[in-house]
Amino acid sequence: MEYLEQPKKNLLIFDFDETITDQDSEYEQAKMTLSKEEFKKIIQMDDEDYYEAFNYFFKKMKDIGLTLQDINDNLEKLKLSPKMEELFDYLRINKSKYEIIILSGDIDYTIKYVLKYHGFLDIFDDFICNKAIIQDEKSERLIYVPRDQFPHSCDLCISSQCKGLELKKFLEEKNKKYKKIIFICDGGNDLCPSKKILKTGDIVFPRVDHYFCKRLNEENLKNELSCDIYPWKNADEIINKLRELP
Repeated sequence: MEYLEQPKKNLLIFDFDETITDQDSEYEQAKMTLSKEEFKKIIQMDDEDYYEAFNYFFKKMKDIGLTLQDINDNLEKLKLSPKMEELFDYLRINKSKYEIIILSGDIDYTIKYVLKYHGFLDIFDDFICNKAIIQDEKSERLIYVPRDQFPHSCDLCISSQCKGLELKKFLEEKNKKYKKIIFICDGGNDLCPSKKILKTGDIVFPRVDHYFCKRLNEENLKNELSCDIYPWKNADEIINKLRELP
């Protein structure tokens, strides 16, 4: 691929659930609104198909009469990960150095609402995530999550999204060379772009005590990654490392 310009910025990529937020946003909503039995059913469905599980969740919310405003109220209760606000403040000050995007299996409504509520939506340049539509917007009925039919055979990712393929497509469409690709993440499907897309000199920040780090330690996957790996517990550690970059 021939790039149109010399690298000027780093590409900084965030996962959302359990990276920006301290919890899985959809699971937390389900806990807040459904019975223990219904929540257990969603967990069981999620083992087979994440999006079928949350289509079911939003349908159940609609059935019990909850509205879009109820969803918003729940989203406002979500906590950001430790020192994440400080990281965002740092990135706002240094925005000229970064193109900042989200790469997530969550839905755009949830992601953008939470970021806007906390005052940080403006620092993001793009969102690679699943789309949501509003059913019956006048009466503020609930969000419906359309199933992504994009097929893939990646055994690291959930059935309806391969993060490696999505990031590859993004980079091809941008046709731009970056100084570094920096990926802040936590989960098992974040291993996919880290292994397949990130190269020598790029950086992945996996969250300590989450699935990505556990797999690295248990299966010695470090040898399969070309990029530098810096586990983090709070986002101050990420800020300190970013400050070291030229």
